[in-house]
Amino acid sequence: MSRPDTDAAAFPMLSDSVLGRIYRLWLQSWLCALLGRAWHWLSRLARESAILRCAFGPARLDARLEDSALFWLLCAPLRALLRLLRPLVRGMRESLICAWVGKLSRESLLLHFDLLFSAFCCAMFVIPHEAWNNLYAVAAALVFFAAHLLLSAGDARGFVFPDRLGLGFMLFALSCVLSLLFTRDRGASLRILLFFFAAFLLCYLVAFRFDNRRSLRLLLGFLYLSLVLVSCMAIAQRALHLVSVNSSYTDTRINAGVPARVFGSLDNPANLSGFIQMFLPLSTAWALGTEKGWKRVIFCLGLGIPAVAMVMTYARAGWISVLISALVLVYFADRKLIPLLLAAGICCVPFLPQSILIRLSTIGNSMDSSAVHRLALWTGVLNLLKDYGLGGIGLGPSTFSLVYPIYAEQGAITGAYHSQMMYMELMLEMGLLGLLSFLWTMLKYAGRAGRAIGRGTDWSLRLLLGAFLGALAGLAFAGLFEYLWFYPRSLFAFFLFFGVAIAAMRCAEREQGLLRD
Repeated sequence: MSRPDTDAAAFPMLSDSVLGRIYRLWLQSWLCALLGRAWHWLSRLARESAILRCAFGPARLDARLEDSALFWLLCAPLRALLRLLRPLVRGMRESLICAWVGKLSRESLLLHFDLLFSAFCCAMFVIPHEAWNNLYAVAAALVFFAAHLLLSAGDARGFVFPDRLGLGFMLFALSCVLSLLFTRDRGASLRILLFFFAAFLLCYLVAFRFDNRRSLRLLLGFLYLSLVLVSCMAIAQRALHLVSVNSSYTDTRINAGVPARVFGSLDNPANLSGFIQMFLPLSTAWALGTEKGWKRVIFCLGLGIPAVAMVMTYARAGWISVLISALVLVYFADRKLIPLLLAAGICCVPFLPQSILIRLSTIGNSMDSSAVHRLALWTGVLNLLKDYGLGGIGLGPSTFSLVYPIYAEQGAITGAYHSQMMYMELMLEMGLLGLLSFLWTMLKYAGRAGRAIGRGTDWSLRLLLGAFLGALAGLAFAGLFEYLWFYPRSLFAFFLFFGVAIAAMRCAEREQGLLRD
């Protein structure tokens, strides 16, 4: 798909407008020139730094480790299992019943791995909280991974070993397992580890089975559908008065006039906000990448539904996160439009509803009970980390509730289920190894996506990778004020989101002739 023409020549009225003149003045300003020089200097420094190239550059270190004895031992059980399955699959092919079932599945529009997996991912988020059980995701991840093994054993598709996810990802998974050594409640931590295991499997399956255009667009289409349906449920909650103002979500004293916060099928406004933060940028890229113009218009209009639901969550960090995501996405789509986007946002402020203005005015307010509670909570957690920061206290809220009260500040125990900060929680639960390996993995893949965008010529893939970088930047900000994985479906959503990004990178790198499998 070719890139739409968004150059100023295509919009003569815009270039002659007040905004167009302001933009030209900006390009000629000393501040713009200074920022440009600083950017080029930092870029050159990053390219020439051996340490940065090793840590965040092309995966030379990962490639060496893939051939090492350590990774061979880690993947040995899977290799042995594939050897056992191959004769079984060949025998099944010769069976009359299995041959008939295989022919039926190949000719069926429904009995297809990509379609069934994508439909499950959609259903996983649409099912109401009261009817959902996290073991559904665990069971589905195991079933789909088993199907993937059978298909790979039958040479229907080459098998890619999980070590291809990279050293940082493997170290992060290892930190989750090692956290069991330090936990105070091994049973509860083992249950949370099971959810992480399912999330890793979902990420792996998306990354290595959906790394072609057709299957990736199929999955993104179902994720778009889930985003719209969950958002419709949230809007219906407000329209039908199914939610009421909750003092545990909002300080009603300084937020007078702010209506009830919606959550759709995800139990909590913060969960819905995080879900929209992850999938709204990806869905935007998917909608804009649609071939037919009339479909593109319909899908883009449909994005207004999650945008409205995002507003109704009244999640302040989420609003800023979405704005950051939009700025990064527009930067990669056409950076010339950034000043216009900012100007349009400023012009919209006087027309915002009073409830939104009230909510925005509480940002940084020292009288806000949620801000006061966070600061007291962080103080207690920092005291806790002085004793447990190296190894962590183990996964899950159960271990937190056992250890945190000993270090808590006065008045900061009630309602404290986690640290209210992504980075602090990673170190708290998984230790220093968990935090550093996670940050390394995210930065490594962000650099990989940036390089794929720089080399790429296909606009739709560049836009999708730009959407990943935008969402990642927004989530990085939101993680300063929220623990994004407290709700297991949010954990599954994040690793699906990450798997989509890896699949898009692989698709782009394959077209550039850089991918080796």
